Amino acid sequence: MTGQELVDRYFGGMRNRDVETLLSLFVEDAVMILPDGRELAGRDAIRAMYGQLFSMQAPSPTPRTVIASESGVATEIEARLDDGTSRRTANFFQTDEDGRIRRLSIYKRG
Repeated sequence: MTGQELVDRYFGGMRNRDVETLLSLFVEDAVMILPDGRELAGRDAIRAMYGQLFSMQAPSPTPRTVIASESGVATEIEARLDDGTSRRTANFFQTDEDGRIRRLSIYKRG
């Protein structure tokens, strides 16, 4: 999977609140670093986080900039929230040889 394909699938899954599609993009022992500094290890922990996120709000993220290399992808994101506000983040995807996510680090602006 190319970096652009990963970004398209990931953010399509986010917009559709499709936890199974999102999880299919991660390796079993993936790590996710959240903007508040919490570290989630493994797909079960990542599944629980997405379930909680989607029950609270419906982020509608749009990648603005995508930079891909052989080992990962960096994206700048603008996300519209249910309350009409927007949030900007930078997502850094480190991938395996098949393009699946080994580590996702999310940093929030401000």
